Amino acid sequence: MIQASRDYLTFLWRCARVAFVGDWRYYTWMGLLTALCLLGLNAYLKQFVHGLAVTGMSDEVSWGVYIANFTFLVGVAAAAVMMVIPVYIYDNEELHDLVIFGELLAVAAIVMCLAFVTVDLGRPDRFWHLIPGIGQMNFPSSMLSWDVIVLNGYLLLNVHICGYLIYCRYQKKKPAKWFYIPFVFIAIVWAVSIHTVTAFLYVGLGGRPFWNSAIVGPRFLASAFAAGPALIILALQVIRRVTATAPAGADTPGSAIKSSRPATEADLAALAAYLPELAEVPAAARARALAGASVLEVEPGTALLRQGAKDHEAFFVLQGRVVVRRAEGGRLRVTRSAGPGDQFGEISALHGTARTATATAEEPSLVLRLPADSLRVLMETGAVDQIVRSRMQERLLITDHALLTLRGIVQVSMIINVFLLANEVFKEFYSGTTHGASSHYLFLGLHGHHALVPWIWTAVALNLIGMVLLILPLSRSLKWLDVACICCIVGIWIEKGMGLVIPGFIPTPLGALVEYTPSLNETLVCLGIWAFGLLLYTVFLRMTVPILQGRMTKANEGQPEPTLA
Repeated sequence: MIQASRDYLTFLWRCARVAFVGDWRYYTWMGLLTALCLLGLNAYLKQFVHGLAVTGMSDEVSWGVYIANFTFLVGVAAAAVMMVIPVYIYDNEELHDLVIFGELLAVAAIVMCLAFVTVDLGRPDRFWHLIPGIGQMNFPSSMLSWDVIVLNGYLLLNVHICGYLIYCRYQKKKPAKWFYIPFVFIAIVWAVSIHTVTAFLYVGLGGRPFWNSAIVGPRFLASAFAAGPALIILALQVIRRVTATAPAGADTPGSAIKSSRPATEADLAALAAYLPELAEVPAAARARALAGASVLEVEPGTALLRQGAKDHEAFFVLQGRVVVRRAEGGRLRVTRSAGPGDQFGEISALHGTARTATATAEEPSLVLRLPADSLRVLMETGAVDQIVRSRMQERLLITDHALLTLRGIVQVSMIINVFLLANEVFKEFYSGTTHGASSHYLFLGLHGHHALVPWIWTAVALNLIGMVLLILPLSRSLKWLDVACICCIVGIWIEKGMGLVIPGFIPTPLGALVEYTPSLNETLVCLGIWAFGLLLYTVFLRMTVPILQGRMTKANEGQPEPTLA
């Protein structure tokens, strides 16, 4: 227990250290975000001293851009489920590692949600009134108490799932399914619940007819499942860009194989020091596996396998380190870094397909080369089969196909979102009742008041442009897919923010028309919270990417922390 605690603290310390290691791009980005965070903090301290009077809110419009951002970000957090479902229900291995990025985004989004709620409170120091036993939470009668529970519960679920999976990858151990799979399925239901509860906060206010519609919940989910994956698509492309090591074609090896000899029982014994499961392989099976196996001594720069080749050998590192890079989109990207005991080349060897990446020695290394049939002999032992198959997923592979899979999710969700929005607009305008006054104010202006008209028509235009681009084959090109994603994100942010929260207050139940415009101080606070969320997500990615690549593991403790490449 003491040793386990030490190992975990070491893991946390290394994660904290690697967050401060990067190139000039990383430091520039983090410096900019830090400056915006400090600017936002200064603006919030002014608000804390002078009260909400420094914002554009009033007694008539008591929710403003803070709650608008909160509503949007709850949807972003809930959208992580759209990556969890393909991986854990439909066994989509291509999204296996990417789901961690989605859940980390959910963690950052929920933290931002809680920050926006905090700054919206006039007296945040009185939050203790919500604590059961000390104050009164009014659960289950109050929808706000439901929101507190589902938001914090979803945060804890994602922290547990991500933290556990990343720590297991760091230790090179297979995660215990009983310790995280039940939480994954709970999180799927919980993700739907957090945005449904947020919708019910609006729907339950009968005195605000603009929100008092049963379609608000489905609209929230549809827009969330469009904007969230769209944001993840953009984030994954940034990750691919910053982890690219060189232009494709720059992988010409600088050395040849120094020497080769037949593998012996002693080599399998050396491998067993890192793979104890080999001890369960019968002696006769080990002898059969050694037939045709060899040990290669290689210098740095030696290519052990090449992308596109059709040889059928798998490799295990006995000493040194081998980096596996995939050429895609004109760049080389690290998908795996193999140290002693690690394997590479096993997927294409077992399936008889072309190599999907190039493996090159990073330092002087000894590598065990096994024909595919020899590897199958070892895998006849259940323990070896299990460990080899589990490690087949240990790679960071952000393929174009994976991004297009997410495109399909955004495409369907965006069509549903626009359809539901059209239904809501028809209901509001065709009925012609006084309850449609808020919609008239939003889309056409009312009695000379039209502050939100440019906002909502911008949102409608962006939503339609994004939907059309996603429907067209044009968006199979990543350049146009990025344009479509940006249109969807900005359009939905306006639609669910300024286009939903503000008009619900205008006109007031007494018929007064009091317009709302965010103040400069309010805007700075929002920029600060967004910068803090992006900074948090960047730190999460900076810690996670080297672990998923296999470049930061328990086995290389004490070595210099990996750079961004």
